[in-house]
Amino acid sequence: MCGIVGLYLRNAACDPAVIARMRDLVTHRGPDDAGSHFSGPLGLGHRRLSIIDLDGGHQPMSTTDGRLTIVFNGEIYNYRELRRQLEADGAAFRTQSDTEVILLLHERHGDAAAAQLNGIFAYALWDSATGRLLLVRDRAGVKPLYYTESPRGVAFGSEIKSLFESGLLRPRMDPTRVAEYVTFRQVAGPDSLFAGVVSVSPGHLLEITQGLAATPRPFWHIDRLPPRFAASFSDAVDALDVALNAAVERQMISDVPLGTFCSGGIDSSLVTAIAARKASRPINTYSVGFEDANFDESHYARLVAQACGTIHHELRVSEAEFAEALPELIWHHDLPLNFANSVHIHAVSRLARQDVTVVLTGEGADELFGGYPRYYIPRLLAPLAALPKSMRHSLGVMLSVLPDHRLRKLGAFATRDPREWLLHNNATVDPAAVARLFPSYTTDGFAFRGERLDAALASAPDHVTALAMLDFSTYLVSILDRQDKMSMAASIESRVPFLDNEIIDLARSLPLEHRQTFRHRKRVLKQVALRYLPAEIVYRRKSGFGVPLSHWFAGSGPVSTLLDDVTRSAEIDGLLDRGLLKQLVLEHRECSTDHSDLLWAVINLVLWRRRFVV
Repeated sequence: MCGIVGLYLRNAACDPAVIARMRDLVTHRGPDDAGSHFSGPLGLGHRRLSIIDLDGGHQPMSTTDGRLTIVFNGEIYNYRELRRQLEADGAAFRTQSDTEVILLLHERHGDAAAAQLNGIFAYALWDSATGRLLLVRDRAGVKPLYYTESPRGVAFGSEIKSLFESGLLRPRMDPTRVAEYVTFRQVAGPDSLFAGVVSVSPGHLLEITQGLAATPRPFWHIDRLPPRFAASFSDAVDALDVALNAAVERQMISDVPLGTFCSGGIDSSLVTAIAARKASRPINTYSVGFEDANFDESHYARLVAQACGTIHHELRVSEAEFAEALPELIWHHDLPLNFANSVHIHAVSRLARQDVTVVLTGEGADELFGGYPRYYIPRLLAPLAALPKSMRHSLGVMLSVLPDHRLRKLGAFATRDPREWLLHNNATVDPAAVARLFPSYTTDGFAFRGERLDAALASAPDHVTALAMLDFSTYLVSILDRQDKMSMAASIESRVPFLDNEIIDLARSLPLEHRQTFRHRKRVLKQVALRYLPAEIVYRRKSGFGVPLSHWFAGSGPVSTLLDDVTRSAEIDGLLDRGLLKQLVLEHRECSTDHSDLLWAVINLVLWRRRFVV
C-alpha cells in the first residue's frame, strides 16, 4: 500500500515544496520510498510501502515516451493475467510491478482499463499530451481517495490531512453533515464532515483538466445485478468454495511476509483456514482482546489458530490504553472515529507489523451474504404491515423496553413507513435524539442515502437485498475506511478477499434463500466454512467485535474521565445542548438508559474539532 497526493493548479506552476509537505505528511502509508513528478501546473507525490517488485516499483512511474505518469495506491490481483495479454499485444515491460500494468493498460485501452482491474486501488493518471488528470477508485472503496476544488485548482490525496497542506482550503466543519455523522457514525457518499472535502466515489473515475474537476463517472454499478445464479444450493456452495479459494490465492501474492487478522469470527477464520492450506509454511495470525471477559473472544481466535496450524499472536487493550490512543487515532482517521474498535485494529496492526507487512481480513462478507441480524427486520416487519397502527404501536412499546438492542430497533420501526426503516436500518442513534442534542445543526434529510436506497429498491428483488446494496454504498465504505486508516497508520497493508471481483459478482447473483433464511444468516458461506473450520466457530453467535463502552462510560476510569472532560469543555458551546448532554451522562451512569452510542459520537466529534477544525 502507499500514499498518493497531487495538485493541479489553474494559473500557476506547482511548487515542489508543497507537494513534498503533502506527501510526507502520510509517510506512515509508505515508509520505504518517496517520489514526485512535476509538469507545469501539475505535481504528483508518492510514498511507497514496498510489496511487489521491491526493487523496480518506484513511483511516480511513466511510460517510455513520458506521456502517461501514474501514482498508485493498492494492489492489482489479476495483474499477471493482464500483463500476459498486454505482452501478447506487443507491450514491453521494464518492471515486474502491478503499477506498470495499470499504466500500459491505460495506454492501450484508455479509461476502459479501470473496469478490467481486479483489486483494491486508488490512482491518479496524468496525460501530459492532453493536460488531463484522471482519478480512479476501486469498486468497493477499499482504498480512500479525497479531493478538493477551489478557484486556484484541485488537490487530491489518500488522506484528508494532505489536502490542508495544499493551500487550497482550511479545515472547517460542514454543519449540514453533523446530524448524519452522529446518527450513522459516518457521512455517506462523496461529502464529508469537512466542508469542501470530497471523496471519489467507489467504482468511479474523475477527470480533471486545466485545474477543473468534471462530474465523476462510474465504471461499475452496484445497482446492476449480475444474472441470477440458477443452479442448486449445493452448486452454490461448491461455486463459492472454488471462488473463495481462488480469491485468497490471488491475494496472497506478495514479495514480503503475509499473515491474517483472525478474530475468531467466521469470516476472518475462513480466510485464515484457506490461506493456511495454501501457504508453504505456517502463517502468522493476529487477534486482539479485552480485559472484560464479556467482550473477549480470544478463545475463539486460539481455537481457529489451533485448527489451522498457524503461529498465533494476541494482545489485549486496556481501558487506559484505549483512552490514551483515541486522539492520535482520530488524527490518523482524519475524521471522528466511526467505530470504537478502530483502536483495537490499530493495536493489532502494530503487533502484526513486527512480523509481516500484509494481512488478509474478513470485511465484506456480511454485506454480501446477509450476515447482519438487522437484515431480518424487513422479514419481521412485513407481517406487521397488515395490523392496525394501534396494535403496532403497542408492540413497539413492549419491544422498546427489552435488553436486546435489535429487538428495541424492531420496536422503533414497527409504526414507521417502510422506506424510513429501510433508510435507518444501520443507524446507531435515533435521529430524534440527535435533533434534540444538536438543535443548531440541520440535515439534508440524508439525501445520498435516500438516493442510494431508491436506486436499490428499483433494482433489487427484495428488501433484504436492497438493504445490502445500500450498505455496500454506505456502511461498508466506512468499515473499509476504518480498516485502511488504522492499518496504514502502522504501515500494514490490509487485503479483503471477500471483496475480490469474482466473489462480489457471485454473491450478488445468489437468490436470497441461498444467502439468508429465517433460520440461517450467511447460509451458503457457512456451508463452505464447515469444510474448513470446527462447527463451534461456524455456528457461534455473531458478536460484532464489540467494545465495553457502556461499562466504561458508566464507570470512573480513563474513558469516563475523558467523557467528563468533554462535558465540561467550552468547545461544546454552540455545538450541542450542554444541559441535555449532562442529563444523558447522568442517565447513563445511573444505568437507566444506555446512551453509549450517542456519547461515543460526542466525544469523537469534540476531539476531532480540537485537533483539526479552525
